[in-house]
Amino acid sequence: MTTLSSRACFGMAVLLLPLLSACTAAPADPGETPGPTAAHRLADSKALKLPLDDYLLTTIDAGELARGRDSLMQRCLGGLGAPYTPKARESADIETNERRYGLADAELAKQHGYHVPDMAKTAEDYPSAIMPLVTGEATTHNGVPVPEGGCAGQAQRELHEADLQGALALPQKLNMESYLKSQKAPAVVKATEAWSACMKESGHTYPDPLAAINDKEFSAATPGPHEKEVALADVLCKQKVNLIGIWSDAESEYQQFAIETNKSTLAEPLAAKQKTMAAAKAAAGQ
Repeated sequence: MTTLSSRACFGMAVLLLPLLSACTAAPADPGETPGPTAAHRLADSKALKLPLDDYLLTTIDAGELARGRDSLMQRCLGGLGAPYTPKARESADIETNERRYGLADAELAKQHGYHVPDMAKTAEDYPSAIMPLVTGEATTHNGVPVPEGGCAGQAQRELHEADLQGALALPQKLNMESYLKSQKAPAVVKATEAWSACMKESGHTYPDPLAAINDKEFSAATPGPHEKEVALADVLCKQKVNLIGIWSDAESEYQQFAIETNKSTLAEPLAAKQKTMAAAKAAAGQ
């Protein structure tokens, strides 16, 4: 199957279903071939949650972290005698796993093809006059020492962001591995073949959804009528063969096994995330 593209993996950085409840028996290793598990149908992936999401930063987490950082920056700049209030951040339009298995929204396909819609700017840049205080280029302001690394550096320290980034390495690795393994799961391969056959009936020849979304014909700055036509057929065929439900079920099985296998080492990133998010919410007054 085709390798992951930047458009397809928008939001691969992601957060989870609750941890598996305690079991008396150890889970079986699904290896490379989990059984067919897709007992439910899933028409799109906007609200899709995967078991490793709790150890990563979801779209919601990233927004909360940014708001906490903004609050700390505002407090720091005010303390230096350079008060500045950034514009309120809006929620991101694309959810964490929304494009994990390619495009899945028929309306977006009709309007934008495979292109990611332009999203409103969520926060303005800091004015050039106070950037030295943000970055730490200035060492003092109005006789007050500027924190090391500026207000941005201080905010990152208060949010423990360096520790969090280091701790996320393992769950990020497992997250990518589960995606690549799930591509080869028999149920996913079968559903992908059914998707390809459906696309051929619509006049479009692609071996899998990633081949369609990576088609060089669709690399223009704006989507054309043919791209929109292919994208819509892609989404409708996914729905017809339940590709998203089957693929997400297979990947969930891999992720659940990875969590159980790495339970002790995953405790660190989980704690690091919880510590950072608690600090961010406190800073934003939540």
